[in-house]
Amino acid sequence: MTTKASAPGKVILLGEHAAVYGNPVLVASVALRTYVKIDRRGDDEYTLNNRSTNIKNLRFSFSDLPKLKKEWGTVLTAECIDKTLQKLDEKSGLDIELFSEIPVASGMGSSASASSALCYSIAKELGHELEKKEIADLAWSVENIVHGRSSGVDPYAVTFGGVLRYKKGDFVHLKIKEYPEVTVGNTGVKSNTLESVGDVMKLKEAYPEFFDDYLSAMKHIVDYGQRFLEEGDFRKFGEIMNVNHGLLSSIGVSSPELERLVWAARKVSLGAKLCGAGRGGIMVALGDASKEIEKAGGKVIKTKITDDGVRIESNGS
Repeated sequence: MTTKASAPGKVILLGEHAAVYGNPVLVASVALRTYVKIDRRGDDEYTLNNRSTNIKNLRFSFSDLPKLKKEWGTVLTAECIDKTLQKLDEKSGLDIELFSEIPVASGMGSSASASSALCYSIAKELGHELEKKEIADLAWSVENIVHGRSSGVDPYAVTFGGVLRYKKGDFVHLKIKEYPEVTVGNTGVKSNTLESVGDVMKLKEAYPEFFDDYLSAMKHIVDYGQRFLEEGDFRKFGEIMNVNHGLLSSIGVSSPELERLVWAARKVSLGAKLCGAGRGGIMVALGDASKEIEKAGGKVIKTKITDDGVRIESNGS
């Protein structure tokens, strides 16, 4: 039997970095997906093909997983295999293929998307049906290894889909009549989540009183943003996005490349901000700011907000 699954990418609309410390965040799944194909083998061996990490026809055994967990190109797959099989109390060889439409290290949740789809498809191929929360929690445990301390927002966003208000493993789906059009601009600079999160943590330790006020301000931003989205007031939502970007810049997670794209987009957009870990990666703007982003040297990533989370694409022998 063959199992095919996929999971979407995501964009943080409001509240990144503060989410690591238990703050709420607004996040949306987007219509770029990671696709996984799994075939159960008749032995205890594994094969892996992953175009996103340039892995082709890699053969290994279960005993090789500790070594593969130390390599950038294989750590995510190795952790997904290990954690999923432990949860299922199974041990089986697998042929694994991954293909992603999501740019790696961009802030669009590529690792969470791959983890969610991979954990789900492994379980399904081995005859187990996991609840979405189980899938999200498995992907979260993988994210904690790949990115250090993860808030869990990415795995929950890509597993459940839609626009979520997320906090510490709990979430609500926002009731939005019409999703806003968004334009995603990629700086082309890889974003290092582990480094960004670590530097913000050092700032928190150095200036705890300031950081308490910062977290309070970020909560107000998310509260305002949720209200404006649910009311369909995109003008005010855009203003809040701009404030959010300013606060992210204040803690050192913007970059010259991001600033160029954000300010270029604002010529026509109601609001624009960096998105994700920062210091590269992507930004997001309300409305169509494609021409302005391209003129400023960014690459436009065509996508839209979607309700679809992790899903089985097809099954067949």
